[in-house]
Amino acid sequence: MNVVNSWNEWDPLQEVIVGSARGAADIGYEPSLSPYFPPGSSGRAFRGQAVHQAVVDDAERQLDNFAKLLERRGITVRRPDPVEQSIPVKTPDWEVACGHAIACPRDLLLVIGNEIIEAPMAQRARYFEFRAYRTLLKNYFAQGARWTAAPKPLMSDALYQECGPGGAFDNASTPLLTEFEPAFDAACFARCGRDIFWQPDLVSNTFGADWLQRHLGPDFRIHRITFREPTPTHIDTTLVPVRPGLTLINPDRPCTNGLLELFKTNDWQLVPAPPSVRTGPAPSRDVSNWISMNILMLDERTAIVEHSEKPMIDLMRSLKCEVIPCAFDCVYPFGGSFHCCTADICREGTLQSYFPSL
Repeated sequence: MNVVNSWNEWDPLQEVIVGSARGAADIGYEPSLSPYFPPGSSGRAFRGQAVHQAVVDDAERQLDNFAKLLERRGITVRRPDPVEQSIPVKTPDWEVACGHAIACPRDLLLVIGNEIIEAPMAQRARYFEFRAYRTLLKNYFAQGARWTAAPKPLMSDALYQECGPGGAFDNASTPLLTEFEPAFDAACFARCGRDIFWQPDLVSNTFGADWLQRHLGPDFRIHRITFREPTPTHIDTTLVPVRPGLTLINPDRPCTNGLLELFKTNDWQLVPAPPSVRTGPAPSRDVSNWISMNILMLDERTAIVEHSEKPMIDLMRSLKCEVIPCAFDCVYPFGGSFHCCTADICREGTLQSYFPSL
């Protein structure tokens, strides 16, 4: 088997990258954040400086424990190189006070078969995030993997329709991103073999999805699937495939273009997921209140779930899964949970079609 081999979200996991909180900075304000915090908003102070060391240490401790848990299951774990984020970033088109973090390799690295694709991304603070993974990517390439970097965007003002003060934002009616250049995060896609589901959101546009479809070629189908959510970012708290024929869906975000019918006509069970038990102030304010759905499948019947998310644990057990609870709440302020904070490099399996009606 190739050292890089992953076609879906559920085949037996053999090798994975786990992110790190080291060197993280509080993101500074930029146009990609305007739907949440319009210019002049007092909703949050964008400090643009290093995260307090005690907060980093707490998160890194949980990330280390998570990595050890995976290793005890026989899974090879790789970690990114440390990168200091609290330094200014400047290009000919823009500048920001600092970078952000390297806790979420899922956002940057899209693995399709034996190919690793570096996503172009759309947040200026994450422009140089790829640097943390270059050692790993060069090693995978040396062992035979394919390695592609999507076109690096300029991220000039022409890419954004920045929101002004006041008024409600809805990405479906007025997308944040223009079609000036291709943009996407890897986490905008859910992989189901030949069929890949894409949710347009604050960090991806049609140009980006079209680039990926053309790059992958006719063996793959990228399906545009939309949900009722004003500020969508990534698909892995909305549509979460568990195994062939079973996917979790977010009951608070109904599908708006009918594409869930494709699952139903192919005999997939659609299971509404429970919201997170953290629905109030910090730490839930740093992530979606549906962070409960951000699980990691080690195989078709084994799921890692945050240890406090009892409703999700109960649901996964009712779906005949072994559940491995793991504390992870200190990692949330750095961008996500188990799915976000991993990039599965090798899963035991082959390319298949799970939608025979197509």
